[in-house]
Amino acid sequence: MKILLTILILLIFSLNVFAEPLSGVYKTIPSKTTGGWAYVKFSACKENKRLTCGALVKAFSKNGKVIKNYEHIGKYVVWDMKKEGNKNFSGGKIKDYSDGKVYNSKMEIISKNKIGVSGCVLFICQSQEWNKLK
Repeated sequence: MKILLTILILLIFSLNVFAEPLSGVYKTIPSKTTGGWAYVKFSACKENKRLTCGALVKAFSKNGKVIKNYEHIGKYVVWDMKKEGNKNFSGGKIKDYSDGKVYNSKMEIISKNKIGVSGCVLFICQSQEWNKLK
C-alpha cells in the first residue's frame, strides 16, 4: 500500500512539473511586413493557470526605437498553449499584429534561452526562433 501511495504521489508531482507554464521575456524576430519587433512576456494565462500565454510588453520600430503608447501593449500575442512533455506546447493561438491575423500555434523549448514558435493555417506553417531576455 505504501509503495502504491508513493507511486501515486510521484506521478501527480511529475504531471504538475510538466504542466508548468513557460515564463520569461522573449524578443521576437523583425516582422516581414513592418520591420519592427517586440518583447513578449510569457507566464500562466489569466483565464487558466495551467496554460501558457505571452503578452506584448514592448514594441520597437524597424529603426530600433521604442514605440510609445503602442495600442497592443498588454495584449496576448500567444495564448492557450498547453505543455506536452518536457519541451513542447500545442493547442494555442498566435496573433500577428502587423496584419491582424490569428493562427493555430505550437512552441518548442530549444534551449534555456531560445524557443521556437510557429503559426499554421491548414498544413502551411511558418516558424521563428525567439531569444530570451530575462
